[in-house]
Amino acid sequence: MMIRTLIQTTILSTSLLVPSMALAQDDVQVQTTDLGHGLYMLATDQAGNVGILVGEDGVFMIDTQYERLAPLIDHAQREISGQDVELVLNTHWHGDHVQGNAYFAERGAVIAAHHTVRERLTHPQTSHLLGSTAEPLAGAFLPSLNLGDHFTITMNGQTADIVHTPTAHTDGDLFIVFEEANVIHAGDLLFSGMFPYIDLDTGGTVEGYIAGMEAIIARSDENTKIISGHGPLSTRADLEASVAMLREGKARVQALVDQGLTLAQIQEANPLADFHEDWNWRFITTERMTTTLYRDITGRLE
Repeated sequence: MMIRTLIQTTILSTSLLVPSMALAQDDVQVQTTDLGHGLYMLATDQAGNVGILVGEDGVFMIDTQYERLAPLIDHAQREISGQDVELVLNTHWHGDHVQGNAYFAERGAVIAAHHTVRERLTHPQTSHLLGSTAEPLAGAFLPSLNLGDHFTITMNGQTADIVHTPTAHTDGDLFIVFEEANVIHAGDLLFSGMFPYIDLDTGGTVEGYIAGMEAIIARSDENTKIISGHGPLSTRADLEASVAMLREGKARVQALVDQGLTLAQIQEANPLADFHEDWNWRFITTERMTTTLYRDITGRLE
């Protein structure tokens, strides 16, 4: 049964590393990891990690990276499937997960996301942390299937349980549990081994982010393969480490806020200093993580 029929029916009723299947573009390569059961992780280290489920029902893709990388992602998945993508699911609205949408929609894919995503893409908010505003998207970039808080798709012998986590990384985050395969795509609810980006300007919160990670932990065991939004293929232990770091980091910043310190004074105190070596990275630096925690606690920008 093809995915369009599966979608219509649902609406009406409601790790082994394989040799690189890579195509270079400006030194970008797609690295493909076989997770078994027709599931694969596609990574470029340039944007959010992509998941695909391949089988006789068609190709189900999770996230599409940037527009310029979409042909590379498509080439990689075609080497596995030999097919067009039938269904795309966006885990949230950020450009490095959705800007390839139009490429796949123009080739026949249905684009799905949480119902908040379409509004975020058409009317993006300014990120105070990054000091920038995304360009609005329209047309084939936008989801045509707008999901609620819980949605299930059965395809290629897998039950994909799609769960919304409110006020987490954004207000429209989804994670996907492939029940039979014991594989989870976490979207940006996991920046594995890195400080996470918590988008406070589009509904994200630190406690909601922690709750989102804990919801994934509750659906996993020690054998679960977890596709992170950014970073390597991960495990429940990686999520638990991220939760522990974020809880401790928030507690440290909270203690300084309680003493009446300003953001500048807290940055000078550097309460996350001992996390820097392991968690700092080019996008969410220790300084930006401290700023996020301060703003989440106080509601202030300085």
